[in-house]
Amino acid sequence: MEELYLELMRIERPMGEPLTPERRARDFIAELQRTPNGEEIIVRGFLMLRKPPNAPRDAVYYVLSALSPGELKNLPPRAPKPYVIVRVGHETSIGEKFLSGSYVEVRGILEPYPWGNLRMIRAISLRGVDYSDYWKEYQKMALSPEEVENIIEGSIYTNREFQLGLIYALYGSPPVLESPRGWSEGYELSILGQRGRESSLLTLWRILKFLYTNLPEELRFRKEKKSLLTDDFLDLDFKVFDPNGTPVRYYVPRTPGRISKAAERRLLAKKLAGMLALPKRANPTDDLSTRAETPFVFIPEEDERPYLENESLLRSYLPNLIVTIFVERERVSTLSTSGKLGETFQRKFEDWLMEKRNEYGWTFDVLTIPGGVFDVGMRYELSLRLLGSMARLDGKLKRSHLGRVKTLNDEILNDWMTVLSSMPQSELQKLLKLYRGYMPGDHRAAKALQLFRDIASTTLSGAVTRETFRAELLKAGFSEGAAERIIETLVREGYLYEPSAGVLKLVR
Repeated sequence: MEELYLELMRIERPMGEPLTPERRARDFIAELQRTPNGEEIIVRGFLMLRKPPNAPRDAVYYVLSALSPGELKNLPPRAPKPYVIVRVGHETSIGEKFLSGSYVEVRGILEPYPWGNLRMIRAISLRGVDYSDYWKEYQKMALSPEEVENIIEGSIYTNREFQLGLIYALYGSPPVLESPRGWSEGYELSILGQRGRESSLLTLWRILKFLYTNLPEELRFRKEKKSLLTDDFLDLDFKVFDPNGTPVRYYVPRTPGRISKAAERRLLAKKLAGMLALPKRANPTDDLSTRAETPFVFIPEEDERPYLENESLLRSYLPNLIVTIFVERERVSTLSTSGKLGETFQRKFEDWLMEKRNEYGWTFDVLTIPGGVFDVGMRYELSLRLLGSMARLDGKLKRSHLGRVKTLNDEILNDWMTVLSSMPQSELQKLLKLYRGYMPGDHRAAKALQLFRDIASTTLSGAVTRETFRAELLKAGFSEGAAERIIETLVREGYLYEPSAGVLKLVR
């Protein structure tokens, strides 16, 4: 009954108007029309460093577009052009050096321009503005978390976990303040195959490609920082540079399974939000999977075949979703492990490791080796970043997110356990050999080192005090004498070292 009530509420409260380039153009033109000639006006737009038609010779004249270069290309041919001419003279105060295509704010006096219906601003000042403000200007058209989920669910038919992974990828991850890795705001959603060439992965790639190609050009990854824009109305070609100086940028491979080297470097540094459906066989030591916040595996026996259910819904509300992302990105800009919630998350993650080790035994351990998909140090920070993505979706960090991270990690681990169970024995033996290379031969020493790795993973720096390690060994059932001997053995045999007095770190 409650589900029916919620569904009726959604029907009665339809989403608002989609944000379109035409809407932006109308708003800009209306603002110019409301302002009489001779009055001061402040407008924002993208400065095209090209002389407009019939420009006088008393100063420098440029074209200002209310739309970004990417959206200007998608403006219907008959739609009014949101242009104003900017006159820059010796009296104009210029805040910085600009490239063609830069997003700027112009303050000046509105006047007629001697060509067609165009108008001109005699600029008093000209300053650069962050690209994110272009989207936040329409924050009244941002979506609620429920609307975001409804758009993805109503557009893309696939597993609930895949849908959530896509939403989190779009929001990106706030950097963790205490992290020594220096990762940016990127995110990685990767979906690999159990056997490698599942046709559903190609379908997922096409869906992600559709979403990607409908993003504004400035938000898509490209090596070239400049492009050519042709305008038939002014009969001009504009050479424009990428105005997006924010870390918000997305990537979907041009062809399935082929990631460019330039994109891979940026993905590994978390400088891109990668949406990767790769038709290749899942490998527990694959670099990209190891660093993915949500490294899923498509299991044909468990996962339903995906398809694009409503193209127009996704295409129409994608600009509103981008507005929402930029608004929430500012609201949840970073994440810190300090405070009670951070301590609780750390404890819950350590408990989760212990729970899964008890449940799966050595099969879980082989996934946790350095460079493995559940490398404990890497997975802890990736889980923190996943927590931050959830906070961005909901507008703030909530205690309930801790349980949602655990649930999603459980789903991901189940996928990889299925992969291990279907691996040839020879490949499984290679993984076991790799795992044993990181562990002492003595069973008790191996157990102690595993415990140290779990504790060290949640410190981010990898440093654990000798006293903390000793206390955890006692909790695990070691006697005081055995705990001291084990610590000395691990240091002597080169598994641990002391960078400073009383502090221990892993050698490898």
